[in-house]
Amino acid sequence: MKKIAFILYYGFAQFLPTSRFPLLGGLSRRIRGGICKMLFVNAGKWINIERRVYFGKNEISIGNGSGLGDNFRITNSSLVVGDNTMIARDVHVVGGGHVFMDKSKTIGMQGSRPKTSLTIGSDVWIAERVTILSNVRTIGDGAVVGACSVVTRDVPPYAVVAGNPARIIKYRQ
Repeated sequence: MKKIAFILYYGFAQFLPTSRFPLLGGLSRRIRGGICKMLFVNAGKWINIERRVYFGKNEISIGNGSGLGDNFRITNSSLVVGDNTMIARDVHVVGGGHVFMDKSKTIGMQGSRPKTSLTIGSDVWIAERVTILSNVRTIGDGAVVGACSVVTRDVPPYAVVAGNPARIIKYRQ
C-alpha cells in the first residue's frame, strides 16, 4: 500500500494546484494530505502539504493544523513537527553529511554521517528559503525563523532568529 501511495504522490499529487488556487485548491490540498497520511509515520488533522514537497523515504510526523510549503525538501533526516506550525516555501532540511577530514582519502571514499533527526515544536513559523543544517536537533515551541536564514544550531522556545548563520534577535512576548 505504501508503494502505491509513493507512486500516487510523486507521479500525480505533488503536481496538483496549490491550496490557494481558486476552485481546485481545496481538493488538491485534501488529496495530497490524504496520500501523505499513508506515507508519514503520523499525520494530524487539517495538515497542508503544498506542491512539490520532497520527503523521500524519510520518517515524517506532522501535527494538527501544520503545513509544509511549496518545494519543501528534507534529505537524510527524520522530522517531527508539532501542532499549528507553518513552514513556508523553499525550506530545506539537510541531514547527515559527508565525512571529509582525512586528506589521504578522497571525500567520496570517506563515507557519510548517519541520518539525523529534527524536532520542530508547536506554533512555529519558518519563513521562506530557510536552510536547516544537520547539527540542528530542535526548534523550540513558538520560535520564528526569518526568511533566507541558515540555522546552524538549536533554536530555543519563543526565540526569533535570522541571518546566516541564524542568531537570536529577540524573544516573543
